Formats: sequence, structure tokens, C-alpha cells
Amino acid sequence: MRMPWNTLAIFSCIVFSGSLTATRAQGPLPKFTYQGVALHPKNRTIAPASELERASIIKMEGRIQNPLGKYYLYYSPHKHVGMSLAFSDNIEGPWTEYKGNPIIEDAAIPGIRWFEETGRFHLWGHQKNKQSEMWTSKDGLNFAYHSTSIAAKNIGTRNATYARAYEFPLQRYGSKYIMLYSGFIEDRGIRCVWLAHSKDGETWTQEKTPLVEPIEGENNDLYGPSLLQWQGRNFVVYQDHTAYRGGNVKYVELDQQLNPVGDKGERHLLIDPVADSPISNRWRGCEFYREGDTIYMYASGGDEPRAIVYATA
Repeated sequence: MRMPWNTLAIFSCIVFSGSLTATRAQGPLPKFTYQGVALHPKNRTIAPASELERASIIKMEGRIQNPLGKYYLYYSPHKHVGMSLAFSDNIEGPWTEYKGNPIIEDAAIPGIRWFEETGRFHLWGHQKNKQSEMWTSKDGLNFAYHSTSIAAKNIGTRNATYARAYEFPLQRYGSKYIMLYSGFIEDRGIRCVWLAHSKDGETWTQEKTPLVEPIEGENNDLYGPSLLQWQGRNFVVYQDHTAYRGGNVKYVELDQQLNPVGDKGERHLLIDPVADSPISNRWRGCEFYREGDTIYMYASGGDEPRAIVYATA
């Protein structure tokens, strides 16, 4: 089995023995249970409007000498004030704020990956909602601006943000990497999941057709897409708009070539907000990692304040 290139690891055909409990919607993925808050804005140096968004975690062992911790967690406020870092020796924390934050100023919504070929970390985010950009680093702390990866003008949308990249070869394009991101179509009034692909992870081609569109009951918006592979199947995970800029975590299955499903495809509920908790009204921007037999889902949750939270399966 060939694991994807973020070897924390983002999913690739993970199979567990024994029985698994289905989600409330009786979908094919295992059940996730909310565990708690990983980062709270009240304890952060940079957290305007008491909001934190978009956790992106990477394992540092074997990649740099003398890391601050076994794991680096990148995050930002929703505002474009800067992307920051926390570190820990345990994926469940506690997380220590890096004293040099922000590591990248005037940008938001980080997505970190390691490129074995170049020995560099690649981090995506955006300084403006109309595009997503890439920075690179040798140590995970000092990043240099590289280029714009995707732009809204290329697909006729208002924005092109909340990007996550994966190693996922697509035969029809001769590509090695994919990127999932969000873009709002003003003429139709819907926010969709979009696909871009790349041979080298640096130059990207954006597909002109939405990959996944909202269906009835999702209030015309899909947020924060991620890829989750399970037992040889591919799922795009996203948040609907049943709450303020977020809501339930849902997913839809795609084929091995990630052909668009549009507003088709059966939607399943992965996890919904938990009453009387920091995520009582919404989830947003989740990503998945495996440690041993445990699958971790990191996301932001709640509205005021917005915290970084996690669930497990």
C-alpha cells in the first residue's frame, strides 16, 4: 500500500479489523466522536475577533533536526492577519504556541505538506480571497513566498480559497498531485468544491467544472473540502452551510479518477455539531490524520469564539 505524501498520515486505503459503527446517515465511513478543544483563541497571542480557523498538522520526525515538537500545527484567524504555529509531542496536545508567530504575515488558512523530492515544506494559504498562494520552507518555521497556485479568474468564481493539496495521481491528466478548494459562482449563487491538478506540486491546472455542488438543504454552500480515502474508496469531505459559515461535516464518494459529481452523488453525515459544547452550532475546515489505530479529525468549531477542535474514530 502506497501512502500519500503527507505521511502523518492523510488517508490512503486504511483498513481496520473488527466491526465499525456507521455514522448517523449509515454511510460507509466509521463514526467520529467529538473529543475536545485543541487550541482556544483566549490563549493565543494573535486571535482577532476571538476566532481560530483551519488546523493543518504535520509530523516533523525525520524531516528536520531538533524540531520544537513531534508535531507542528499551523492555524490562523479567519482574518488575513497571519498564519501561526503551535507544537506538541502528542497529536492530542497540549499545544504550545510558537513565540515567533505569525510565521507568515497578512495571510490566512494554512495547508501544510512535505515534499520528499525537494526536502521542503509547502504551505498554501491566501492573502486575498481571489487566489491561493504557496510558500516553501526547509525548517517549517521560515517560509519564502513561491507563487500563486490557483486563481478565481481562471474558473469564473469570486474566490479560490481553503485549498488542500494531496499526492493523488490522475491518469487522465498525467498528474501526480491534486488540490481541492472552494469557489463561489456568483451567477448561480452557490459555493462549490473545485479540483486542480499538477505534475510537480508547483504549477497547477484548474478544472472549469465544479467537482461537488451543494444539494437541497445545504443552503447553497460547501466549505473547506478535504480528501479522505477509506478501503480503496475516495470521499470528498466538506461542511454545509446549516450554520454561520459552516455546519455539519458531510461527505460524498467519487470514483478513482475523481470525476465530477456536481449536485449528484449520495451525501452522508460524518459528524454534526454537539449541543452544549464549543461546537454547538458548527464544524468547519476539517482534515484527517492517522496515529496507530486512531483516526483524528481536526477542524475549527463554534462561532464566538471559534476554536480548533478534534474528533476521533
